[in-house]
Amino acid sequence: MPQYRDIPAVPVNQIFLHLFNPRFEPVETEAEAINRLCTRENVYPLAADIVELGINPLERVALFPLQPAKGKKDRTSYVAAEGNRRLCAIKLLNDPDLAPTKLRAAFKELAEEWKPVRTLPAVLFEDEADVRVWLQRIHGGEQGGIGRRRWNAEQQQRFSGGGRNKLAAEFLDYAQERKLITAEQRKGKLTTVQRFVEKESFREAIGLDGSDPDHLKLTRPKEDFEKLTKVFIADLLKGKDVNSRMNKPEILDYARGLTATKNLSGQRTPPSPIKAPMPKGSGKKKKAPTPPQQAPFIRYELEIADALERLGVHKLQSLYHSITNVDLPPNTPLIAVGVWSFFETLTACAGRDVGTDFSSFFSNQRLANLGFGSGKALTPLRTALEHIRDYGNNTKHHNVAAVFNGDQLNNDMETLKGVALKTIQEAVNKNAAP
Repeated sequence: MPQYRDIPAVPVNQIFLHLFNPRFEPVETEAEAINRLCTRENVYPLAADIVELGINPLERVALFPLQPAKGKKDRTSYVAAEGNRRLCAIKLLNDPDLAPTKLRAAFKELAEEWKPVRTLPAVLFEDEADVRVWLQRIHGGEQGGIGRRRWNAEQQQRFSGGGRNKLAAEFLDYAQERKLITAEQRKGKLTTVQRFVEKESFREAIGLDGSDPDHLKLTRPKEDFEKLTKVFIADLLKGKDVNSRMNKPEILDYARGLTATKNLSGQRTPPSPIKAPMPKGSGKKKKAPTPPQQAPFIRYELEIADALERLGVHKLQSLYHSITNVDLPPNTPLIAVGVWSFFETLTACAGRDVGTDFSSFFSNQRLANLGFGSGKALTPLRTALEHIRDYGNNTKHHNVAAVFNGDQLNNDMETLKGVALKTIQEAVNKNAAP
């Protein structure tokens, strides 16, 4: 039986990171361990979360005594067997100078709002061998029931009541209420439906408005929507034409085919709730206001995709596919560089000189000639262009500065939709000229 005891407060400066952590190859110093954890294990976002919410009270660090140097008896220092990411985050918040050079300024800024944590509650084991059995229970998967079980997507949605899967769950609830799918049949289908519902091409085809992060709304007559939903659910259950392996172009092709369903009225309606509102006095409490959901992706525009297909420049099509297909929250710096590359390439196709940046290429006169007005009417376009130019340049060239605001990047792309379309058409005309 593994031996251990609780210690309510262990000084942080007496706890060392494990140099033989399974998360990375063995290292020789704690500085190397910090660098590995920061570059490979997302310690900075964890530190930001700790600053905002505090240390998770449901988790304690697991320690074993550090063996004293030869000839010494001191065993008041410890090694973290479990909790190295948390410990690393706390050490860097307490002393940002310990952070890798590229992250030092960011940690110093984060630590401005931080009251140093000097002690941590811990579980102390006799030696490393005693803690291994519990580490296996935590990190080794379900192991036939003795290890931790992860929530699946539907269970996570039930717990959080929100997130990317919320609208997909509402759609499945609607289908189940109409007996198009059973509770048993919908198991394991939430993630697949989410992949479709989050794509604008699919929502446009089936008649859904997803602008409200809490509720789906219909944009087709109820009869048309129910007919299309029946087709989609049938395809989902077959698993051939609708499955979790489909990428964005395949979902786009499916959406186009869905609009060809027979006997549709072809009409569109103002957005209306997919479910009728509950009558007054029903006893259901009013929901508290929720903040707007962060943009999960750069919004995919069918008009831009079709225009790029007409232009026929493979690089531009690939760039647009990439920047609209990669998750925004964890990949914003990467996408910012991709958006910059998209506009650099697009304006080059439209005749931009090599020595002119794309923001300067879109002079006020050019924007006016493209039909976007003049004066104050151009301010939002100029601001969005400058954002994208600066986001890309800073992220590419500065040792610290980068863009992490995905919502702003998505908004700038929406603001410049018309500019992109007019410029693509310019490039089409230029390439078609004799």
